[in-house]
Amino acid sequence: MSHPIKIKVAIVGVILLVVLSKVGCFYFDKINDTNRRPWAFSSDASKPLLVGKWQGSVTDPDNRIHEVEMEIFVPTTDEERWKWVSRSHIKHDRSSPTFFDGMAMLEVNGHRDSCELWGGLDEPDGHQIHFQFRPVNDVHPPGFNLNLLEGTWQEHTLDLTVDFAFFKPDGSSFYTSEDPRYDQKGHLMMKRVL
Repeated sequence: MSHPIKIKVAIVGVILLVVLSKVGCFYFDKINDTNRRPWAFSSDASKPLLVGKWQGSVTDPDNRIHEVEMEIFVPTTDEERWKWVSRSHIKHDRSSPTFFDGMAMLEVNGHRDSCELWGGLDEPDGHQIHFQFRPVNDVHPPGFNLNLLEGTWQEHTLDLTVDFAFFKPDGSSFYTSEDPRYDQKGHLMMKRVL
């Protein structure tokens, strides 16, 4: 082999090595996530995951029904993973393997509000869950609002206890221990939306 051909072969070899290492990092990270976040990723396509769409309803202390539709997002999409492995300096992802976020639509008496949600599990492979909502426009409607939710996740159900927070028309929160409604909890059974 002549000298210019050896250089071309070496250059092609280096390029292939870089491409294969990036592809390898992508798939290694994806496999690693099935171990780090089994609630969000699985090699078994039939395994029920926490990520996805859920719906249910709960009655507040004023007997108003809160309809809840929510989606828990995948922590890392394939697109985000490709961007991560394509950076020149790869930094380790230090986010909690139990943390999740998403969006929800809450409806009370025909009024709908978009909310962000965030929370976590007790363990990456656990079933104890807690999360809370915050309106996207940061304005809580007057009356009792869903505040902290906690309970258990079992395949296709979320069985949750709801703590409510009361908001006045001016947007400020209010609590009084003299009224038992302010300590009343709700029960929210959510089902997976297929």
